[in-house]
Amino acid sequence: MKISVALCTYNGEQYLSEQLDSILSQTKPVDEVVICDDGSGDKTLQILSDYQAKYPGLFRIFQNETNLGFIKNFEKAIQLCENPIIIISDQDDIWENSKVAETVDFFEKNPQFDGVFHDLKLIDGQIRQPSYLNWKGISHKDVITEIENHILFEALVRKGSFILGCALAIRKEALQKYGMQDFPIAHDYYIVQKLSSKNKLGFIPASLSSYRLHPNQVYGLRYKSEKLEEKKMTDTEKYFKENVWLYTKILERFKEINPGEDEKKTAIYSKFIKKEMLI
Repeated sequence: MKISVALCTYNGEQYLSEQLDSILSQTKPVDEVVICDDGSGDKTLQILSDYQAKYPGLFRIFQNETNLGFIKNFEKAIQLCENPIIIISDQDDIWENSKVAETVDFFEKNPQFDGVFHDLKLIDGQIRQPSYLNWKGISHKDVITEIENHILFEALVRKGSFILGCALAIRKEALQKYGMQDFPIAHDYYIVQKLSSKNKLGFIPASLSSYRLHPNQVYGLRYKSEKLEEKKMTDTEKYFKENVWLYTKILERFKEINPGEDEKKTAIYSKFIKKEMLI
């Protein structure tokens, strides 16, 4: 099973080499690294040129003529990948050397899933949190249960998106299968919501890379939970929050991510109607 890496760069000279070295140090080598640079003005392009010269058959580097911005640059990199599995990478993270092997192993053992994500360490020179998900108050058991019960999409809406793009891998065929072109929002949010709404996103319960916290990040850890602020509520307000507002928000999000599909034909809608009839 061949692997592509989709990586975007923008003024990433400080940490880029460490990330590229971690990709090159995998126990299972990747087959191509597709890099789209969005107009870097530092030494990023020179660093990339040096790696490409050293590994000419591995690195495919594209320089954007104009700045595309975070969303479109990642979409470009993902679409340019040629192999069956695409692993998404930031320019400043560090991969554990088993990340690719464990990702491939998951896809080989779980053909029912078109995407997978894993946990992360949070670092700022040293490890600050061994588990990003635990730091967010989310256990591995919670995620596994949500996937098994086909409610991961609901959980992402209820809790706020807790899956980062740098922890995500997808099957290339899923891009066409689910019409994932012309991304309307950030790649991680879009792909995760799309696949989870189809119950096609799996999970590896391990921290397979380190997410670097620093002031020059282009994007990251910015999604906020959409859940209502906790306050003392009447029974009616509590019922509305748990049974009406939440499912309305979930169905609204499904429609946004899957335009043209009838949300009334989803399991989510059926679940809501069934709950209403039992009351």
